[in-house]
Amino acid sequence: MRLRVRKNSEVKKLPESVQNYLRRQFMLQWEYVEGLRCLETDGLFREQPVRRVRVFSPALARKNRLAIRTTLDLELHPEILAFEGHIGEEGKIYFADRRTAVRKAGGTQHRTKRLPGLGVIHGNTARKGEKETK
Repeated sequence: MRLRVRKNSEVKKLPESVQNYLRRQFMLQWEYVEGLRCLETDGLFREQPVRRVRVFSPALARKNRLAIRTTLDLELHPEILAFEGHIGEEGKIYFADRRTAVRKAGGTQHRTKRLPGLGVIHGNTARKGEKETK
């Protein structure tokens, strides 16, 4: 694999290898991954050249009235970032999950976690001082 020089990349659809990796690694729904977009730049990881890939949701950007066009836009608004990783020269892929796990509403934290692409994950719903019944 040959790396291309990119200083300011353009927003584009995720490469198929990255889509497959995200679906498999993070157990994401196909529709969610199809809607994601990315920005790619050249970088180094452990002194080896890699292609850095930063993944975001354009729907979330629109909801927050943000225009993500460059890597600088993502750096200014890290809350839009969903995944971040790299692809090595030999094609090895690594990504980290950057999505927000717990949402706040009305000043209180919900015990239910919602991760985009996964649906609802129910956690401990017992309140402080109450015993959990099974």
